[in-house]
Amino acid sequence: MSLRGIRKRAAALVVTVIATVALVPLATQAPAQAAPNVAAGPTAWTPGISPLFSGEWVQRNVSSADRNTALVTCSLAAGIACVSVGQGDGTHSVFHLFRCETRSLSNFINALAVRNNQTGGAQVHFWGPTYQVYIPADGLIHTVPDYATYDFNRLDLC
Repeated sequence: MSLRGIRKRAAALVVTVIATVALVPLATQAPAQAAPNVAAGPTAWTPGISPLFSGEWVQRNVSSADRNTALVTCSLAAGIACVSVGQGDGTHSVFHLFRCETRSLSNFINALAVRNNQTGGAQVHFWGPTYQVYIPADGLIHTVPDYATYDFNRLDLC
């Protein structure tokens, strides 16, 4: 065999080795796949009233079916106002409030309901830049439209 033939074979061998080293790892990898098209789950948020004073509390994750019962149970004692607001996933947060103060609201977006069992005719007052509502101290459960609830950023119990 001539020197020229050996060089050609060596060059071919080098090309084959390089191709093998470069392509074999690619061939052993799993083929790329698109992520499955799965619908997103419910989006939830955490409503807040600030500040909550000593003795006041919030009950989270109350089902829609149990919301009115939770409002009544929350406000059995005289002098209590109970506020329920949606969490965005079909559940509600129920706030047990009694101290006469102005508070800030966060994530009040929908499904607002209030049972005001305060004494002396004290009203629960919600307001924001555009809307406001007063809930009388009549022991009934009052619901508020979502468009107004979304606007509210303040609450006063007196």
